[in-house]
Amino acid sequence: MAVVINGRTYELVTVVAKQLGVSRLVLYRASKAGKIPFVRIGGRRLVDLEAAQHFVATQYRRKTAEAMRRVWRKRKQRKRLDK
Repeated sequence: MAVVINGRTYELVTVVAKQLGVSRLVLYRASKAGKIPFVRIGGRRLVDLEAAQHFVATQYRRKTAEAMRRVWRKRKQRKRLDK
């Protein structure tokens, strides 16, 4: 159910989440924080498709990678301490 408003394509959060390979919660939180524009139609939240793609590519994936690096560093430190 894509909707075009002022030249921007809006799509349901569930559909965009499946397309981008992230959870719905990630998109809900980003839209609530103002990082992704959204509109409400009835009880449904539709997010700007291009903005969601940009958010996932630039911010979400980077944060996930940084979190994984922190986990790996902690594991390395534990191994050093265990020796």
